[in-house]
Order: sequence, then C-alpha cells, then structure tokens
Amino acid sequence: MRASFRAVATSALLLGSVAAAVPDAAAPDLIVHTRAGDVRGVATDDTHEWRGIPFAAPPVGDLRWRPPASVEPWTGVRDATRFAHPCLQLGFPSGTLGREDCLYLNVFVPPTATPTSRLAVMVHLHPGGNFGFHAYRDAAAFVARNVIVVTPAYRLGILGFGGHPLLTAEGNGSSGEYGLLDQLAALEWVQTNIEAFGGDPSNVTLFGSSAGSFDTVALMVSPLSEGLFARASVQGEYLTALTGRFNTIRHPEHIGLHAAKVSGCDASPDVLACLRATPARQLVRQEGFGDVVPFTGGVVLPRSPLKLLEDGAGDVPLLVGFDREEDRYFVFPPRLPHPYTREAFVRDSVDMLGPDVAPAARALYPRSEYNSRAWAFIAMRTDAARGCPTRRLANAMVAPTWRWLYTHVYEDDPALAKGRAAHIFEEPFLWGNFDLFRFGHTPTPDEEVLSARMTEYWTNFAKTGDPNGPGLPEWPQYEPTTEPSLILDSEIGVEHGYHATECELLDTVPTLYP
Repeated sequence: MRASFRAVATSALLLGSVAAAVPDAAAPDLIVHTRAGDVRGVATDDTHEWRGIPFAAPPVGDLRWRPPASVEPWTGVRDATRFAHPCLQLGFPSGTLGREDCLYLNVFVPPTATPTSRLAVMVHLHPGGNFGFHAYRDAAAFVARNVIVVTPAYRLGILGFGGHPLLTAEGNGSSGEYGLLDQLAALEWVQTNIEAFGGDPSNVTLFGSSAGSFDTVALMVSPLSEGLFARASVQGEYLTALTGRFNTIRHPEHIGLHAAKVSGCDASPDVLACLRATPARQLVRQEGFGDVVPFTGGVVLPRSPLKLLEDGAGDVPLLVGFDREEDRYFVFPPRLPHPYTREAFVRDSVDMLGPDVAPAARALYPRSEYNSRAWAFIAMRTDAARGCPTRRLANAMVAPTWRWLYTHVYEDDPALAKGRAAHIFEEPFLWGNFDLFRFGHTPTPDEEVLSARMTEYWTNFAKTGDPNGPGLPEWPQYEPTTEPSLILDSEIGVEHGYHATECELLDTVPTLYP
C-alpha cells in the first residue's frame, strides 16, 4: 500500500483540511437572521454556505465540562465565510491542533433555496473516534439534490467525553456526556434557526459514520432528543456502543481521576477549579489517543441503546448498515500476517469468543470462503464487533428500517483494494468526494454511478422517509424474517439473511452480549 490505511486514515482524520479555508467571495445578499444575530454567508459554484456559526457559548474557563451554554447575541452582521478551527485534539504525528473554543456549525444550502422552501435537512456527525477530526466542509453532492446539510463540531476526547466523580455530582449524576450534549445543542439550533435558511425543522435527518454513527444511535434513543429529528442513518454500530458493556459513566470518571493525578489537581482543595484552570492542550496531550463510544448511565443515555430500544425508544425511521470487511485495519494493521497459521486462528478466535464458542464459530468462517485464514478472522471479528450489532439494531427497530451492506472494492487502485470493504471506505462514495480522507483515488465510471446512487438513496430517505426513487434499484424495507439488505457495489442487488447463522451464534457469547 502507499502507506498503511491506519496511517492514511489517522493523518487524514486529524490533519485533513484543518486550517481555516480562504473564503470565496461573499455575496451581499447572503445575510440570514438567526436568533442570536445576523450572519453573512458565501456563494460557491454549487452552494450557498454559512460557515462557523456559533451554536453555543465557548466551553472554556468555568464552562469547561459543563453542558453547552447559550450563545451571547451579537449586533451587526457576523461574518460566516470562514470555517472555524476544529475542536482541540491531538495532532499527528505529535502536538495538538484546534481550539477549545469550537462549538460552531456550517450550513450548506442550494442556491435556489428561499426562506419558504421548507427543504429537508441533514445533520451530520463526523467520524474520528470522538477524539479527532472536524465537521465536514463539503456537502455539494447532497446539496445538488436539493437538501440542506448542517455539519456541527462537538467537544472531543477528554474535553467532550472525560468525567470525574465530582463532575458527576455537579451534573446530577452525569459526566462524560459533554460532546453528546453539544450535538443536542446543535440540533436545537437547527430547530430554532434552519427555517430562515430555507429548511424544514420538522424534517431533519441525523446521520454519521464511525463515531458519528455511535453518537447517532445514542441520540436516537435518548430521552433528551424528542422532537429534534425525524429520521436517522447509521453507518455501522459498534458492539459496546449498543450494549453499554464496559461503558458506563464510571469510565469517564476514571479518565478525570487520572487527569487530576497527573496534573497535580488531586491535591488541590478545589479539584474541579484546578482542572478547569489547567491548560486544555496539556490535558489533551497527557490523555492521548483513544476511541470513545457514548457512555451509559447519564442524562443523555440513562441505559444502553439496546435496553432503551427494548423499552420502545428509537421510533424514527432508520437507514442502517456496515462495511463487509469493516475491521480489516483494526485486526491486522498495517499488513495481513503471512503466514497466519491455524494455531494463530485458534488462538485469536478463543481470545475473542471463548473456548466454548470458538470452535463452532471457526466452522462458520472456513478458510475456503475467504481466500485465507486471515480474511476469515477479519470477517468473524467484523461480524462480532459491527455486523451482528448492526443486525441487532435493525431487528430491534419498530419504525420502518432499511438495511445495507457495502461490499465494493476500490477499482484500479491496488493500494486501497488491499483493504477490500474496510472501515469508512464507503464514506467518499456517499459524499461524492474522493478527496474526503486524502485517499488519492480517482473513481472509475462504475464507481461514479455507485456514488451517485448512494447519495440519491440517502437524500430520498431524508426527504420522504423512503430511500427509493426513480431510476434506482429497488431497496426493500427491512423485516426480521427474511432480513433483506441492499448490497452497495458496482452491481446493486439484494441479499437476504446476510450472516444470520453466524450472528445467531455470536449473539450467544456472554462476553459480547451480557
């Protein structure tokens, strides 16, 4: 590969497009009135854009590790022609980037929209493990299909998902949910202001990939999100994000306890005041990298999504799916082991599933079906971590649901083809932007068609609650008896019961599903 996918993805997610962009020429008539004040946008070739609009007060000083506060209104016209800096995070390969003052969002609007257009609105939560990356800055493919796209930032890492027992007491039983509370504040901003941009506040779809999907599921079932969006789209759910196992607010509390110890604040008479006075960059550097999924037991997510779904939450229509080799680079970074022996396969399957289930699981993932034992284990791990949880999510839904499976292997690109259908490989297709993660890929004509179809499915869903539309292969609504999934590939088709037998076994593993 030109470089390992992990290196490519990490550098792209943490460094890609982080500098404030040079604005296009501002149009004098692109002034919109929001509740906090007027904002002036910018016209590009394809969109009207309002960049870096504050949706909450800067979460600094005494507002660090508190729910987002209201924006201070301004007078005059605020310039909204430049993207805001990303939320503070570790840089790659070292240092930090971004700012603690980062609660801003971008609005992308069709040039033909007026305040009376009542267009469907798509609010996107970005990937990056909830510790990195930034709000997307190009929504042209969606906007071309006559929808409005909003891309908010939210606090990351220790600043967004760190807690402390004292913060939990201060927050009436909740800490480590600040990033999710930021996302809710952004959705509330949409409800209050999007009509002025031509949007319909009653027709909002929340969607995201990777961590953005984990957060979407959390908000979909949260008691705090009622009335904030009408539909949801999830690109791969993750096991612990669905079950809440090893994932309660006690975990962010430990993050805060560690931060207090290494910064010396644990000896302070006022631990929280000391932590809030500690330089944010110091906190981010000392806590390092680490993917974060939404914690359970707080005000946003009082119970696990799986339990809340069982209680009747999550009654919005849903698009849901995952990539067939999702965990390729999480299992074997950067290259496949050669040889990957039978002994290694036995060892790794036992470590993941336990000695009682592993033999039966290995029989369901024969080497002959996957070209090698390494790919067989990747399939097993992907199913256990993402595929079967995604299936569980679909089966738990009572609202109309459409399920998909991305299987496409990048064409004319040997480096990316080595990842097959790996994690976030579908995202450039959905956004019609193959520079999204700096993959350096030039799509083939067939890939251009696949990309256009994917974007069309998603925008149809946002507009009507049904992804189907003229000129598209039929996508059957999901039901748990035959389990239809739309196969997203150069040849779009439908598969029924994808890995249902494998998931029926994996769902019995107590270490996976308590």
